[in-house]
Amino acid sequence: MKKYVAFGLTLETELDFTGVLQESTKETDVRIAEALLHNQARRPTRVHRRGVQARFGKTPTSLLLHWAGIASFQVSGGKEIIYQNLGADEGTLRLFLLSEVIGLLLYQRGLFLLHGSAVKVGTTASVFVGVPGAGKSTTAAAFGQIGHTVLTDDLVAIQLMGNKPFVIPAFAQYKIWKNTVDGLKLNKSSLEPSFEGATKFLVTQPLADFPNAPVPLQRITLLYPSNARRPDEPIKPLRSPVELLKHFPLPVQLLTGNFLQAHFRDSLAIAQYAAIYQQKRPNGFDALNLFVKSYSDRCLA
Repeated sequence: MKKYVAFGLTLETELDFTGVLQESTKETDVRIAEALLHNQARRPTRVHRRGVQARFGKTPTSLLLHWAGIASFQVSGGKEIIYQNLGADEGTLRLFLLSEVIGLLLYQRGLFLLHGSAVKVGTTASVFVGVPGAGKSTTAAAFGQIGHTVLTDDLVAIQLMGNKPFVIPAFAQYKIWKNTVDGLKLNKSSLEPSFEGATKFLVTQPLADFPNAPVPLQRITLLYPSNARRPDEPIKPLRSPVELLKHFPLPVQLLTGNFLQAHFRDSLAIAQYAAIYQQKRPNGFDALNLFVKSYSDRCLA
């Protein structure tokens, strides 16, 4: 068994995450093991990976996700993940574990979760969320191209400490689309193909330089398509719970009474310290590069 770090947690597993996650010598937070699972995940979700719809289930002690022909997962107590391989290669298992599956575990641990990307600019974190195709990953990749760290891609975990919001760095790897590779003129020879298909690539940032400490959250930007009929404007704090709930990354079956109360409370706390804006995405890669440079200059001023 080896130990690795993801989302600030030490994972103990027989799966090989060499080159993807930093190794750890700290006490284990989460145990990941393989075992036979009785599939109780039957409720359809809006979560898809590799074109396969996830099914969700719940027991008194665990949350369950099942992708037919790929794998089943059981997440318990915020500290254990059991999986059954149903035909996936190890790279695909890693991909699924580090997406919605670990999201369930972070949910159990009480973190505030968003479907989006986060970058570190200077000493603070900026989060970008939006509907599919709004440009979250592409925007993050553009920041990465000019030397900023991409803290997380697809799943953003925010922790309130002393009632102030911090982004938890996920791991050093993120995914980008082929058109982003072409538009940003990235060197394809330094990229790996993603296990999600031929149209996505993996970017691996230097493991030794990737931060593990939580990063203070400065701003959340709600991205919309460039032709959206929405003004670019700040979101008032009282609107933040409703706007941020639209970007919950896990099965909607988890949106129950106690969680919703915590979401509204935490959204308002986040909005007290982090600016929240809605903005149409820059139209084209030249405009995106100008936006990223201007945004970076403001943050670093």
